[in-house]
Formats: sequence, structure tokens, C-alpha cells
Amino acid sequence: MDSDLYDSVKERFHKARALAVTLGELVGRVSRNVPGEADEDRNEVAVVVSPDVYYKYPFMGKRGLILAAVDIKSLLLVLLRAKGYLRRDAVSLLYSNKEMSHLVESEEDEPGGLLTNVVVRCEPLTQLDVLDSREPEAANVTLEPQSPVIIPNPEVVERSLSLSRGEIRLGFLENSATEVKVSISPDDLNYHCLIVGTTGAGKTSLVKNMLSQFSRDQESKTFVIDATGDYYHVILPPLIRQEDFERLGISVSGLNLDLIYPLSRRWIKKYMEGKESMDVEEITRKYYELYLRPIVEWLSEKGKKINVALSGNKIAFGSEKWTSVMTFRPFWFSFRESKRILPRLNPYFTEQASHFLRVFLRDRELSASPTLSSFYKELLNRQQEIYNRYSIHKSTWENVVRGLNLLMETGLFDVSAPREDLGETLKSKGRIAVLDLYNSELEDFSQKIFTYYVLERLFSAREAEMKTGSLKSRYLVVIDEAHRFFPSRINGEDEVYVRKVSGKIATMMRLGRRRKMGFLFVTHDLSDLSEIVQQLANTRVLFRMRSEVAEKMGLPKGESRELAWERNGVCYVMSPWFREGYVKIRVPLPPPVGHYDLSRSR
Repeated sequence: MDSDLYDSVKERFHKARALAVTLGELVGRVSRNVPGEADEDRNEVAVVVSPDVYYKYPFMGKRGLILAAVDIKSLLLVLLRAKGYLRRDAVSLLYSNKEMSHLVESEEDEPGGLLTNVVVRCEPLTQLDVLDSREPEAANVTLEPQSPVIIPNPEVVERSLSLSRGEIRLGFLENSATEVKVSISPDDLNYHCLIVGTTGAGKTSLVKNMLSQFSRDQESKTFVIDATGDYYHVILPPLIRQEDFERLGISVSGLNLDLIYPLSRRWIKKYMEGKESMDVEEITRKYYELYLRPIVEWLSEKGKKINVALSGNKIAFGSEKWTSVMTFRPFWFSFRESKRILPRLNPYFTEQASHFLRVFLRDRELSASPTLSSFYKELLNRQQEIYNRYSIHKSTWENVVRGLNLLMETGLFDVSAPREDLGETLKSKGRIAVLDLYNSELEDFSQKIFTYYVLERLFSAREAEMKTGSLKSRYLVVIDEAHRFFPSRINGEDEVYVRKVSGKIATMMRLGRRRKMGFLFVTHDLSDLSEIVQQLANTRVLFRMRSEVAEKMGLPKGESRELAWERNGVCYVMSPWFREGYVKIRVPLPPPVGHYDLSRSR
């Protein structure tokens, strides 16, 4: 044997081992007896783990476990994922004939028979020169037998899989023995995100975790369409300290929130005792008494004392290590101010009806009406004149009348109450704005009308900033129960309506990327959600769901089967920016902000 070669290999042994112990904890080595396979069809390596190591760590024995090896020949670090385990009793090693081993098997417990090495079948993922600043590469080296195998440190896994992309931390890598953080960049969300999963699986908790981080980002403003009642109370502190979330390296001690509240005539009549005049502080106080005070009192019963101060349209909340302020912003539609957008406001207007409505609104005599109700009455009074003058088809006229009547029935037009224009919210310093549809007591159609109006205003603001070169910050729009607002063609909705709202969101999503306006859609039912939304969302988060739905979304078959049985808080994040295209993570539960449902708490 060439002594120089022997000495060279021996030196590499020492270097590989010395490098390995700096990158993680030694747990085994590449097998000397089971050959590694690396060709066009298969790439697999066998790792041998001693029984003491196998029993020491609870995670040993789990498929998907992340390991790493330092190759003796190249000194590259190769990230590995456990595909399966070969586990044998000691007595089976004495017999090469399987039938003979069954015949001599004893019924007595023999713990010593389990003290055998475990073979872990692994697939190489990426390779990395840890002493070089270059990006990881796809693993293409054949690992040398006896190469040391480690449980890699978190930063090693994060770098090898490109998991640390930015400031928004989603959770911890699920198949890691250490707490590997998985994060995305706020800019990734300009390309939109879709979160899907069954009720209670952790979707809302993940969104609130993200909101608490966006509240610290001075370059972002987040708008939440809250149709579920899950977000208006994020202004309140959590009942207990969220240590799991804090291990992500983030501490939340409060946030400032703009609450946009659609104010209807029915709500005023029901809760303001029919007052003809009122100021914004009266409405703010009533909102607090109806929707927030019950939660504050429940928290007090649980030992969480919260101090509340109300002044004007602001409500301040304070408790130990928590300070937050809500700015209450009531809104209703003024007919005089909304004439320009009225034909686009109701998606049930046909193209012809929208055209003629624009014509009527340009008519000085017709549009001189101060309210939508008086405009509607004026149209009906002059119906024959309009027929003769514009030669409008009967069905188009009926669509105009029906559409205007639907808008009036929302109760959101020309309300006798204080009002703030949405532009004030856009200018405010608050990082989060919640559109409280849940407590507004609006019917489904009214909620949709208000949502479409807000989305159009946000997009128009982005468009104006882009044209003037003042586009600096980013908008993130969170839409929970997204299938309600952007339905698929198969859930029974009117075809005109579906076509219009699909066109709206398609335009906003496609053009929103350059305008730094991203959407985050949340739903439990993918089949009812617009196909456009599914196609244009680059990042997808899959919580527990039926395996066939997960496969349809692009998750491999094996992972889809496992996901159908996963516990709450575990999900797959699918993103083109991750090395493998998807990662399995554990989301910290519950979130570090208010997360209450009194119907379940009492």
C-alpha cells in the first residue's frame, strides 16, 4: 500500500471529523458494509447509528429526519434526509435462513437483542463547502464509507436548504432534531400566498404570527378583511406568554391598529337608539361595549387585568408588558362621492347596465340628487322618458333598477353618522388595518360590496403612487374565507358575478406584483375558491386536509397522505424559493396576540 496515500486519507479522516463536530453533534457514520448507490435513477446512502445513540434521541426512528455527513474525500457537507430504517434483533444475525430464525424465536423478553446498530436509509439533498460563501448545490458526490454523520446545527440546515429568506419567520422545520427557523421575505408576498386547511388546523394562528411581525415593519401596511371575527381582537394581549413564538427570536409587546367599520343604517337604529346626531366617540364607545368589553371582562376573570382608556375615536389597552391603541374609523358610502365607482361597485350589473348607469350619472338633472335613494326614485319617475331618450332594452333597465335596489338595501349609503374616508387610513402610521365585517351585522352581499370597494381603493392608491414614482412601502391584503369573495364557477354563483370578480382579482394579482401589493388568501375549501387565485399564488401553505386536495395543489403523494393525519400547527410551505420547493414546518401555537372565541371559552 502506498504510505503517502494512506497518510493522506488518514489526515482527511481527522479533518472530516474535526469539521463535523463544529457543525453539529456526531451520531453515526456512513456504513462500511452497505454500499451507497448513486446513479441516474437512484441516490441513496446508508448511515449506521449505534443503539445507545438510537435510544438517546426520541427523534431517531422518524422518517424525514434531517442529518448531515462530512465527506472524507471532498470535505463537503452533504445534507441528508432519512427515508427509512433497517432495524434487526441480534438473534436474526445468527441465522442466514429466515425460516430458521423464526423457528428458534423465543417468547421471552430479551432486551439485549435490541442492542444492535440501526441502519438509516438516507437520500442526499444538497452539498455545501462550509468554508466558502457560495450557495449550496444539489448533492452529486458519492459519500465515502465511514464519513462522520451529525445532527446539524440549525444555521447549517437553514443555509443548506435556503430556509432563512427574510424577516417573516413562519415556524420551525418539523423534521429537524434542532429548532431550525423557516422564514420568508416580505417581498415574497408580493407574489401572493394561499393558505388552505381544515378548520382548527392553525391557519389563523399562522396569519396572526405574520401580522405581529408585519406590525414591526415600517415598510409594510397590512389590511385584513375580517369576515370571521378572528382578527378585530388582535389588539388585546394573549392570555399567557407565548414562549414557543419567542423562540423564533421575536417579542411582541403590543401593536397599533386601525379598525375600519362599515356603518349601516340598521346598526345605527339598533344600537344608537335612533339618535339623529352623534359624534365619533359615542360610536367608538358603543363598539367597545358590544364587542371588546366582553373579552376584556373574560380576561379579567382569568386573572389578566387590562386597563382601558377611550378618547375620541381611540381606545388604548394596557397590561403587564403590553400597550396597544385602536383607532376606530367608521365608514359609509356617500352617493355624491361614489358616483364614479357606482357602476363598478355591484358585480351583478351587466356590461350594458354599467354602461347606461354611467350615462345616467352624467345626466345633470338625474345626478343632481343628493342621495342614492333620491337618485333611484328620480330614475323610476322618469322611466318612460329614459326609454324614449336612450332606447334602453327592457332587460338592461331591469338590471339597472335591480342593481341599484341591492345597493340601497345594504344600508351603507348616506348614513347620518360620522365618517372617515379610507384615504385617512392609508395615510395613518398604523401598520395594520382590520376591516371588521364580522361585527357589522351586514348581509353577505353587503360585505362583498364593501370588500370590493376597499380592494379597488387600495389598488388605485398603489397605481397612483407608481405613476408618480412615490411607491416605497408595500401593501399586504389578508382575505380570510376567500372563497366567499372570489368563488369558483362550480358553486352556483351567477356567471356574470363570477366573471367580474374573477377579472377584478386577476388584474390586481397580476399587476400588484410590480406595485408591491400582495394578497394572502385563507380558505378551508379549495373547491369553492376561484381558479385564478389558485393559479397566481406563488406561495402555498397546506395544513391538514384531504390527501387528494393536497396532491392537486402539488404536494407529493406520500407527503399528502401524511398531511391528512397531521396534528394542529403542522403544515407544508410550498414556495419556488425553497431548494426543494416545499418544507414541512411547525407553527408556534397559539399566536402572540389576541386569539379569542368566547363562544368556546365559556
